[in-house]
Parts: sequence; structure tokens; C-alpha cells
Amino acid sequence: MGTLSGESIRELAALLSGTLSFDDLQSYVHASTGDRLYDSFVGEGKPKLVTISSLLNALEELGTTGAFLAYVYANRPGRPDVRAKIVKQFPEAVAVLDQRIALSAQAAGIPQPEASTNAIVPGLQRNVRPYLTKIDVRVWQDRLIKIERQVCRIEMDGKALGTGFLVGPDTVLTNWHVFEIAKSADRVHQLGCRFDYVRLPNGQTDVGQLVMLSSVGGLDSSPCSVAEKSGYPDAPLPTVNELDYALLRLAAPVGEEEIEGAPRGWITLPNSVLPLPTDAPILIVQHPEGTPMKLALDTQAVIGLNGNRTRLRYRTNTDPGSSGSPVFTMDWEIVALHHYGDPKWQNARFNQGVPIELVRRRIINSGFENALGR
Repeated sequence: MGTLSGESIRELAALLSGTLSFDDLQSYVHASTGDRLYDSFVGEGKPKLVTISSLLNALEELGTTGAFLAYVYANRPGRPDVRAKIVKQFPEAVAVLDQRIALSAQAAGIPQPEASTNAIVPGLQRNVRPYLTKIDVRVWQDRLIKIERQVCRIEMDGKALGTGFLVGPDTVLTNWHVFEIAKSADRVHQLGCRFDYVRLPNGQTDVGQLVMLSSVGGLDSSPCSVAEKSGYPDAPLPTVNELDYALLRLAAPVGEEEIEGAPRGWITLPNSVLPLPTDAPILIVQHPEGTPMKLALDTQAVIGLNGNRTRLRYRTNTDPGSSGSPVFTMDWEIVALHHYGDPKWQNARFNQGVPIELVRRRIINSGFENALGR
């Protein structure tokens, strides 16, 4: 990112002081950086112009000026003079506007009201860094942006049914119980996957692109268990042939299309995953209630495996429409296919997913290894 000169800071501060109140400053700083204005950057009691100048100097030292100016740019459409000055003095800020996925931060399933709702803000490192043992925070954010492009909303004739994600150039993985809705109604030909459906920083929605299924439709599937349908998921325990997944074929290889000079890509299913300790963090990228994409981050999530290791249970809260979402460790290793919540919804104790290595093994045993990307 570029560096503002002292004169540039003075010019920007003077302009911003005429459009941002102290309340605006506090909310804009928190929304764009994840930090509090008076806690992290500037002490209280200073005049507004001095406060903004000190804020810009502090952001410059941290290398996060772009995030703040991008938020101002997006939320001041009626001030072309402010926008023009930002573009002139700090053109890199506009590029930050593409960082769009919303965040639901949780601890043991309990929402954290003080956490930012922006999954890319620099301040998120306070939530993330204690659990990152292999990668840098910026690498973590770049990986999130790639995964954002690979997750999709499953819909039928415009109605949201669930979530899915690319596992090959033209294949999407979701839940069998999501696919079954269309199949039982003989409407598989109306199924599609909507990519890039996100909320923009200015509050508007990018509807993304809808890619329909090919004439093949569903390649391979495995149902959920009878017990899970009855509301008593452990009586009996699901078998390795009851994994609640559907592997779908798209009409176009969207995983190979270029986005900003790089292929969209897909999520590679692993042969095995490392055991997750109790209370390990969990990330779920999803379309809850069919809404624009959201990231649920729970720093105390994992409960453990069920009795025969065919399900992984965690406390992370999800909503209808999240079925079929990929479940990750804190360093973006996929571990499960989210599919189910505790039927005792008034006093729910868990959500659960299907261990992803079991899904991969069954897809291969069914003869569809070539449908999975490498």
C-alpha cells in the first residue's frame, strides 16, 4: 500500500472533518479495522481535526489506511469531493472494496457483540492469531477471499435451498437432503448454483452469477440416516453409507474461469484430517437463510466425534440454508460437510457435519474420483 505524505494527511483530515461526526468516526473505524477509535488509535478529548490527523498517522504506521478510507469512500456516495480526494491521495483504497464477506464471530456458540462484522478487517487478527500455528494472518485473509469465490448458494427456480462448494472444475458438493428437495419434485433441471452472491461495503448486494446443473445433474449421493430424519440422530448411529452428500455436475467449468488474473479454483478434499481437540475453533462459510455469504467463526467450537466417528459435532451456530456448507479449521483445512443441527432446537446443544474424508472415500469408491479436482 502507498504512504501518505504529511501534506496529504493534512488535506484528507480537513476534508473528512467536514463530513464525519465523532459518532461516524467511531463506527467507521470499528467497521473497517475491527478496533475502537479511542482504545487503539486516539485518546479522547481532542478536537475532531486533530483526532482524524492522529488516526490517519496511526493507520499509516500499521499499514491499514486503505481499509478505513475504503469504508469512507463506500459510505459517502453523496460527497464526490471526498471520494475524489481519497482516489487521488490513496488510490489503493478503492481496491479494498472487493473485500466483502460478512463475519459472525462466536465463542462456544455465543455471538460476540464487540467483534467486527467484517471478515477481512485487520483487527480480526486478535480473534484469529492465537489459533494460527502454520500461516500468517494475511495469508489467512487471502485464503478466505479464494474460498469466498468457491462457495455458492444452491437454489431452485430462484428459491434458496442450501449452500454448496466447488470440489472440481465443474462439480459442487452439497447435502443429499438439499438435492433431494428438487429430485423428489422432479425439478432437478431447475437447480442452479449462484456464485459471488455477497453484500457490498456500501450495503448493496452483488447477485453474482447463476450456473445451472448439466443434464447429468447429480453424479453421486449418499442419504442421511433414518434416525436423523426422525429427530433422534444417535438411535441408531449413522453408517459410513449414510453421509448426507450429493455431488452435482455444473453445465460449465466455473472453477477454471479467470477472476482478477487467477482461476476461481475449488476446494480439494483431503485423504485424511488431523484429529480436532475439544474446543478447537471452527469456520463455516455459508448462505444462512439464503442470504449473501457469511463467515461464522467460533473460537471454542469443537465438541467431538459421535460414537462411531461418522459425525463431527460443534457449537458454531448456523441457520437454515447453511446445509451443505464447508467446515474448516482455523487455518482453512476443510474437515467436514455441515448438514444438521440438534433437533432440540429450543435447548440446542450442537450442530454437526460429516467428516470430509469419509465423503471423499465414498465418492472414490463409487467411481467418481475424476470428478474431484486436485
